Amino acid sequence: MEIQQDLAAIRPLEGEVIPIRTVQETQPPEEFADAFAAEVNVKAASKVVKALDAAFPRDPNLSLGHLRRFVKRDMLPGPLKAAIEKDGSFSKNPALTIFVLISPPVPDLDKVQEILAPFAPLSSPPARSSPPARNPPSDASPEPGIPKIKLISTRVPTVPPFNITQAERWTNNLWPVVFNAAAPRSTIAPPPQILSKAHEHISRQAGYYIALARKIGEEAEQSGRGRGVGAVIVDPAIEHHIDAVSWGQDWNPRDRWMEAVVAVAGDARYGRSEAGAPSLAEAHSGVVPNPASTTFNPDWEGGPDLHALMRATELVARRRREDSVHEADMANHTPPAIIATDPQLSSQLSPLESYFLYDAETPSMYLPDYSLDDLPADPPSSPKKRKHEEPNPESRSTLAEVDVNSPSSNEPTPFAPLPAPPPSSTALAEPIPVEPSSPDWRMDPLSGTIAPSRRILSRAQGGYLCTDLDVYLSHEPCLCCSMGILLSRFRAVIFPRSGRMVSGGICSEAVGPTSDEDGSAKNGDDDPNAAHEAAAGLHDAIDQDIGTDVAPADDRLYYGLHWRKELNWRALGFEFVEETDGVDGYEGVAFHA
Repeated sequence: MEIQQDLAAIRPLEGEVIPIRTVQETQPPEEFADAFAAEVNVKAASKVVKALDAAFPRDPNLSLGHLRRFVKRDMLPGPLKAAIEKDGSFSKNPALTIFVLISPPVPDLDKVQEILAPFAPLSSPPARSSPPARNPPSDASPEPGIPKIKLISTRVPTVPPFNITQAERWTNNLWPVVFNAAAPRSTIAPPPQILSKAHEHISRQAGYYIALARKIGEEAEQSGRGRGVGAVIVDPAIEHHIDAVSWGQDWNPRDRWMEAVVAVAGDARYGRSEAGAPSLAEAHSGVVPNPASTTFNPDWEGGPDLHALMRATELVARRRREDSVHEADMANHTPPAIIATDPQLSSQLSPLESYFLYDAETPSMYLPDYSLDDLPADPPSSPKKRKHEEPNPESRSTLAEVDVNSPSSNEPTPFAPLPAPPPSSTALAEPIPVEPSSPDWRMDPLSGTIAPSRRILSRAQGGYLCTDLDVYLSHEPCLCCSMGILLSRFRAVIFPRSGRMVSGGICSEAVGPTSDEDGSAKNGDDDPNAAHEAAAGLHDAIDQDIGTDVAPADDRLYYGLHWRKELNWRALGFEFVEETDGVDGYEGVAFHA
């Protein structure tokens, strides 16, 4: 078949997979609050802690463990030292005193002074040679030796430092902080062991899947139905299975890399008609690439549901729905109903989309007689283990082969039409048991080729959305598609660095900032409002950049949506950097991918 020949000609891209840092790493949060420091007797430090905690219980929702509770005078930041020396009313013997932090939220200062009064530094005793006082102290005079507690204001960070540089800056200017590099910060960045394991696994086959994504994008562009953007969804569990089967045998698991592909999809933003008018693909039939792709017109771009990522996600859901429907004449191998959200585009798939969703078969490998004990244990595909590992009790439907080279109509079209859905009142048939000759690969580590009908977990097997799957893209996804990655519960997203988009939502930092950008970043550290003003200006700049020829170094906002502490799902992000590329972003008309 021509499709198999084209796929066999795909060669993996040579390059390196690099983890994408989170915005919490590239733009460490800096939140500050007012606080006070009080000088107390160093010998009463433990009593001071008990008195303050009893009078002002700590807020459990406010984690301030990174702030040092006590600091000696010589360890105070420079600004506080200067303020103390200028005041002149603090203890003249700093070796006998220590400063305690009154952390936010700041309580009533009069009450603080009242509580700390018994622990105030004692004044220096009078010299022995000085004569005794002639007049005894009156009841109105303050108790000798216990001066009033002195408080000095400061600002403290309410979030822990993310790196040693940030910790040193706060310690030298605000208040001493503790930096713990081993502290768990899963909301800030992926745990190192999970990131390292996924990085090692993805690096093996990333060149193949990125090359396939580009092939899918090329097909979409040459069809005139969309831009040159492609998406490939892969199940890491199948990759682990293939690795296990190849263990100790004389063949390379890379020879079967395509079996782990769950679904592929290309961009189709020009394929939908609006208000009865012909679509742009129909209006420019036979002209490739579509003339609309040479410019940017929001009225021609369609919605995010026509982007490659969204369509690939829809195909996974579509296949799962189709497999759950057993028609009355299933025994006669009638194709299942097509259930899709877009009636216009659901009846036609590109040859590659149809091939990977329904027809992809490769010759079974010759497998010697190995026992299960001879194979390594399958590692989990993601931080979250699948809910169920039981095989689907329902059989997979057998789909009639679609001949992509023989369209049903005489009109030339690159897409093979799929059967129309039967009436919804069709009765359901009894489930057909799985034949012993076709074991489920999840139950039999020695099973051979994995057919498309067995690559997507059913609901009975714990399949839910795209949980634990990886998606490889030819371009950085737009903001809507980036959120779709999280809502679909993907494990990881991978795209080439040369596919960075000015409107993308995954990248968190520029590849290589210029000297001007470095200067701006430093100024932003000194002026907290500078970063906010710069970000506000970038919103307008990006709106103007869409639809124009932009260079990779142009300004853009970096959202890092794959891993943000504000969101309830997080995915791993990786960039594929080609060895012979040297391009740090998409060059051409900017658009939403």
